[in-house]
Amino acid sequence: MKRVLYAVAALVVAGVAAILVFANQVAAVGAGYMAKVACSEIFLAHRPERAVMEGEFRDISPVFDYLTHRIDRAGKSVRVSLYGLGRAKAVYRDGYGCTLAHGASPAPPPPPAPVRAAAMDMATRGSPAARDDIDYAAIDRAMDAAFNDATAATRAILVVKDGAIIAERYAAGFDETTPFLSWSMAKSVTASMVGAAVLRGLVDVNAPAPVPEWRNDAARAAITWNDLLQMQSGLAFDETYNDPQSDVSKMLFRARDAGAVAANRKLEHAPGTFWSYSSGATNLIQRTLRDTLEANDVDYHAFAREALFNPIGAASFVLEPDPSGVFIGSSFVYATARDWARLGMLYLGDGVSRAGRLLPEGWSDYVATPASASDGFYGAQFWLNRPGKDGRPQYIPGAPEDAYLMAGHEGQYVFIAPDRNLVIVRTGMTRGVEPMPLVAPTLAAIYAAVE
Repeated sequence: MKRVLYAVAALVVAGVAAILVFANQVAAVGAGYMAKVACSEIFLAHRPERAVMEGEFRDISPVFDYLTHRIDRAGKSVRVSLYGLGRAKAVYRDGYGCTLAHGASPAPPPPPAPVRAAAMDMATRGSPAARDDIDYAAIDRAMDAAFNDATAATRAILVVKDGAIIAERYAAGFDETTPFLSWSMAKSVTASMVGAAVLRGLVDVNAPAPVPEWRNDAARAAITWNDLLQMQSGLAFDETYNDPQSDVSKMLFRARDAGAVAANRKLEHAPGTFWSYSSGATNLIQRTLRDTLEANDVDYHAFAREALFNPIGAASFVLEPDPSGVFIGSSFVYATARDWARLGMLYLGDGVSRAGRLLPEGWSDYVATPASASDGFYGAQFWLNRPGKDGRPQYIPGAPEDAYLMAGHEGQYVFIAPDRNLVIVRTGMTRGVEPMPLVAPTLAAIYAAVE
């Protein structure tokens, strides 16, 4: 009998321990999310503390109702915990935004030199440069519907045609100076950095990615930059966001080295044969790009500014690093709507700006070419508007098949339509529903208005 009681007691203890471990993981991810987002929104985006704490964490998880936070304005940091479990701290640094503190971090590089902001031409309704070939009333109706939809929770819409702003609107509390969080639009920034490295002869996208963890593994060592860019590496990676034990949750909110998470995952499919969305692949690209640039005496932390943002006059871009110093190029980039549009305009020009060629010739076509196993909907860190072979509809019916997008969580989009030399930026906090079905009619209506 005693043995049975001991066994039952052991099972109870083990069960309680497992519950506590899981609870701590839930708390750690929730606390990390709140600390990171609050830090960036308050110290980088300069939004009011009350608006951030009351608005950014609603309708995510009941856990957020029990998190406590402390904001240190002098130290520019945010601490969050759940009854002492899962403590997290995010720290702001000028020029680099906020980073979750996981153990000792390397000394930060000096703040980058400021980028020179470029003026944008204006051709809005009623302005001297307003155009007769644009249906401004139709654009206004589309924007009215978007901003009046409480579920869509649109924060910004900016429309650029032939290099000039033809429409621009913001929700209360936001304006043309507000930097917006990219979420996965950051992946397109990562692709742009790789393109700039290709232009300089530092990267060959068809060559194997030089990942240290793969040196003694021939199968993984065959994975190319292109495989990673097109989400066809074959590496296992769990992109489940509502699971605190998933790879993506650990990577974004608990890992010191974000790129190492995917680097250490096993190979499940032959490279180039299976498509699977992986933020881990993008952060591995960033880490490998850092190693490649530094091996060639190129300043990784200044590279995006010098190679991309300064030449296009996009002064607001901030790429936020993990504790190891590598940019979290899957998810954490901030920029104003106008600067997101400037990056989209660079792709309309096939990588050529007023400052000259910034991306290789044909790079725009490359990122918009379907990955072989994606059924036509994904290129190289960009989403495509092509229908699927199995009858899957376009993301944006009414827009052309050669349109493509930067796309991020909760409805962040930069829509690029080469046939009309058009860029539309849309940001929001579309939570609890799939954003694209709500946003697509807006994009399609604006596209139709610029015929």
